[in-house]
Amino acid sequence: MQSAIISRGLMRHAAAIATMALLLGAAPAQAAYPDRPIRLILPFVPGGSTDLVARTVANKAQDLIGQSFVIENRGGAGGIIATDAVAKSAPDGYTLLFTQTSHGSNPSLMATLPYNTEKDFTAISLLADHPGVLLSHPSKPYKSFAEFLAYAKANPGKVVYASPGRGTWPHLTMEMLSQQAGLTMVHVPYKGAAPSRIDLIAGLVDVKVEAYSTSADFIKDGRLRALAVTGSERISFLPNIPTIAESGFKGFNSSIWMGILGPANLPPEIVTKLEKAFTDAAHDPVVVKTLSEQNIYSRGLPAKDMASLIHSDIIKWQKLVKAAGIKPE
Repeated sequence: MQSAIISRGLMRHAAAIATMALLLGAAPAQAAYPDRPIRLILPFVPGGSTDLVARTVANKAQDLIGQSFVIENRGGAGGIIATDAVAKSAPDGYTLLFTQTSHGSNPSLMATLPYNTEKDFTAISLLADHPGVLLSHPSKPYKSFAEFLAYAKANPGKVVYASPGRGTWPHLTMEMLSQQAGLTMVHVPYKGAAPSRIDLIAGLVDVKVEAYSTSADFIKDGRLRALAVTGSERISFLPNIPTIAESGFKGFNSSIWMGILGPANLPPEIVTKLEKAFTDAAHDPVVVKTLSEQNIYSRGLPAKDMASLIHSDIIKWQKLVKAAGIKPE
């Protein structure tokens, strides 16, 4: 009797193992990433140089990774709406953020954010940047950066500078210059880059900082004068215009960078695939040429450089905003 019971138990155990083996064998293998289109969310409205960079690089990256990127523009709230959507998305590699300089400055300009700027994201690649220029109207009594500094110091409170709005990259860059050079200037914020540029061309304001990509034509035809470059290196198209850093302000560096982030906790193997696709795309000769024609530098740097830049930018802008007395909204 006992041997019969043992025999029946062994048979049931064997049957269970066989059934499990059949089920496992029938289970489909997990699809390799990516097996469907990837959303790339942009925190800006369509058009403009930043949109151009995103689409140009993504078009090449999708060929390299073997799946299409679907561009989704979600403007509003200084990029916070789109950024929050990505922060709260599933960490599966199918929702990414194309972001830029404001990602690092928003923590200092906003009283609260619905996400943590560093902890809620995974860095993927630093793609490109716009060099910036300090511009003046040709009628102003300074033809070089050195002459501008001398004039501004001799006339405190008389130089009026325009910006696209409070807390924008041009505003913060001018505040940085004011602090490092010891200048007292009057800030006039506009509602956007276009109206501020119009008044600069008309001579109604004295100076402003702008990306070279959007001001190049006005410099070439003489409607605006370039005084200095705000980034770390001279612009190849303006070989005789010095950087602010080389003009006595060591370490001065302010440009509009652009890169890719995903939500926190992306699997390492997915990060590696995305990082390679985007960095390789940014180094593609056709992409480099396309961006260069718009006066934009293609960088194609890895995830660690993207993460390092965001961290250093947060610290940089926090110090500047506090020193300038800019109150968070």
